[in-house]
Amino acid sequence: MKHYSVMNKFQFRVKRSSARSYCLVCVGDNCTWHFMSTSINDSALFKVQKFNSLHTCSLMDNTYIQCKTTATVVSSMVIPKYADLKTIYIPKDIQTDMLSEHGVNLTYMQACRANEKALEFLRGYLSDSYSRLPSSLYILEKTYPGSVVKLQKTNNDCFLYAYIALSTSIKGCKYCRPVVVVDGTFLKSAYKEIMLTTSTMDAAGSILPLAYAVVDSENDAS
Repeated sequence: MKHYSVMNKFQFRVKRSSARSYCLVCVGDNCTWHFMSTSINDSALFKVQKFNSLHTCSLMDNTYIQCKTTATVVSSMVIPKYADLKTIYIPKDIQTDMLSEHGVNLTYMQACRANEKALEFLRGYLSDSYSRLPSSLYILEKTYPGSVVKLQKTNNDCFLYAYIALSTSIKGCKYCRPVVVVDGTFLKSAYKEIMLTTSTMDAAGSILPLAYAVVDSENDAS
């Protein structure tokens, strides 16, 4: 209903809310708009019993003013934008779309929080990805026999670094020039790790990636 109120640019208030019923009315005085739903057999599922979508209140009642949107509401509205993994959709895009499509003006921080919640809903929490690292690296090692794969953690069971060198790169290295280039870049994530890459050049001048690693800090690069 918060989503619905943003789309239709009005405000409501909760008249009654309990485990068995949920009733909303318009903030305008004597307005006929109302929504009522009740629990199905005392379960967590609710069925809409009554819904009058007609507003009889005046614009002077400040009913049709911009609603205060939350990050959760905005994230639910922009989730379809993330359907394609190749699509780059940033907080600035959320600000632009919400203003042009719904007339809602968001601050950059509100758009950032909505972006985070949408990604968490679709792809899970970033912290959960670390718990899947051992199984992912195990599958990688079994898929490419002869690869060098290592996950190192601290004594407190915290992530320290992950190192991967695929068997195909290891085999191809002996046909390349005796030049190795090491580069690093800061990852733009909530955990701010660093990715290190090692590559070389074959006889034709093409770049061959040798290995890559994600480390907790520059001190772990050694």
